Amino acid sequence: MAGNKALRKLSHIAEFAALKTITTVLRLLGVDRASALMGYLWRQLGPFNGRHRRAEMHLRLALPELDAAARQRILGDMWENLGRTAAETVLIPQILREPRRISASAELIAAVDAAESDGRGIVFCSMHTGNWELVACGPRQLGQPMAAVYRRLANPYSDQFLKRLRLRIYDGGLMETGGSSALKLRSLAREGLAIAMLSDLPDGTGLTLPFLGRPSKLASLPVALARRLGIPLVIGRCIRLGGVRFRIDGQLLDMPRTDDVEADIATATARLHATFERWIREEPAQWMWSIRKWGKLPELEG
Repeated sequence: MAGNKALRKLSHIAEFAALKTITTVLRLLGVDRASALMGYLWRQLGPFNGRHRRAEMHLRLALPELDAAARQRILGDMWENLGRTAAETVLIPQILREPRRISASAELIAAVDAAESDGRGIVFCSMHTGNWELVACGPRQLGQPMAAVYRRLANPYSDQFLKRLRLRIYDGGLMETGGSSALKLRSLAREGLAIAMLSDLPDGTGLTLPFLGRPSKLASLPVALARRLGIPLVIGRCIRLGGVRFRIDGQLLDMPRTDDVEADIATATARLHATFERWIREEPAQWMWSIRKWGKLPELEG
């Protein structure tokens, strides 16, 4: 037992050393060249990754109207986007020093203005598209203080390193999922902060609803938080415009408020994920198709 623990610690140290080395090289290259290099490498190597077959099958099942050539173009662009995002994540401080790289759309500005009109907090809900690490920069540029929920990495050294980088965006702090995070989120929302969370990953505690034509466990936490606290929910996305330039879009979720709170949450959860679905169809190459959105599919087992 002690030996396994020591080996795991050594492995984490080695992984962290590699991360720091790569980060140093990327910083020396500068934002544009570093992003382009990682995008190129991931585009070339991605098809050899075990997740490529899953992503290809998901794309084929969700968008059957596409032919094989179109699917391969989308998957190649997806891998490049993921590689660029990986590089840009460790370069967050450098990107933030150039605010011209990130713009807020007119729709996002209108949504945040409407959500802020009564001085309450906001739930800001997004998905793994474009560079999702930067999506909160849209509301942040508009003067909205942000906090966020994140999933802790298994490697504690890498986790702390990346957390320090992400805190450059989230003035209100970062909270791990699970435990007492729901209580902390309620407290922060009541203080007027925007609570950012990515909600396109499958959620075993969520609601089973259709997504891209198949039943999926869809996250309902952001909707439940907004409905129960009586605060607005803004749906956001990050769109890569080319290179290291982004547009942050957003819209207010139409939240029903009847006497049946649970029914309201179910209706609004369906509306949230329908927006995600529409956005994925608009920009399929910018979404992470390797997400296990539908669990084990028979078509993947053959």
